[in-house]
Amino acid sequence: MFEKPERPQMPSIVIAAAVAFAWPIASLAQAKDDLWEVTTKMEMPGMPMSMPAQVNRVCISKNPKDEDLIPRRDNCRVLESARSGNKLTYKMACTGAEPMTVSGEMTYAGASYEGRMQMVAQSGGQSMQMGQTFAGKRVGDCTATK
Repeated sequence: MFEKPERPQMPSIVIAAAVAFAWPIASLAQAKDDLWEVTTKMEMPGMPMSMPAQVNRVCISKNPKDEDLIPRRDNCRVLESARSGNKLTYKMACTGAEPMTVSGEMTYAGASYEGRMQMVAQSGGQSMQMGQTFAGKRVGDCTATK
């Protein structure tokens, strides 16, 4: 008589976004400098289950430019960024099969930072909203490579 409601499937774009933005500062690996431990957590409104947080270690330059710290995929470009004190805000656009717009912010506190991003993606003709929080802390020294 009653049909069991169908369990929503985790869209591939959610998984792709989680992986793509999992290492917010991984692209900075340039020279001997700082080893950071970065924890990221993807959130999507309406999903019955949440994705587990991911923890990664990345080696980055001691003196990166603000725009270098913005987490992004290869097909994303920063549209604007602004720093006020210890807070960096940004907006970017990503192209490809599943385009998205992203806005986010990061707050620095010496040897740590935390941030969040809001993403709006287009998948299968529908708009999907996702969020991601991330936090990094310096955990040691390393030698970064290109």
